[in-house]
Amino acid sequence: MMKALQGTTRISFLVFFASHIVASLVIDAQAVLSSSLVPDSLQRLLSWYASTLNDPLMSKFQEILWFRSLILCELLFQVPYFLVACSYLRRRDLVNYPESFRYASIAYSSHTATTMVPILATLATNPVATLMERMLILSVYLPYLLFPLALLYLATTTNDVPVHGKQR
Repeated sequence: MMKALQGTTRISFLVFFASHIVASLVIDAQAVLSSSLVPDSLQRLLSWYASTLNDPLMSKFQEILWFRSLILCELLFQVPYFLVACSYLRRRDLVNYPESFRYASIAYSSHTATTMVPILATLATNPVATLMERMLILSVYLPYLLFPLALLYLATTTNDVPVHGKQR
């Protein structure tokens, strides 16, 4: 059983997942949707973001199939997890999360942490970006590695919570 998150930790994860839903649907989804389905204002937002932060992945996503495939996984698997996570994290009355949520958290966090390795490597070695630009873009993307790693730790560590009369 996974002990329910409390206090600042709970709020931090709630804000992370809620903001990730918005970023996934408003920005990231553009990498896999036809541009005719995306409002011009959102296309301009993505263009501004990619050029301002010199993001080599979001500025050329049409040319990077591996990145687009990761975004498709994000939309199909991660966004539904974010919705479930937000529904549990909104509740202050929980002592433990169900086992199914713990398993989903392990799957989400290990998958996401793994996908962040090539993304961060690409950003860190962008030959056309200055050191300051690389540091800035890494600071934007790094929480998408750190939060899943923290969640993986929380979901896999033993909390000695009784399960069916036994200690784990």
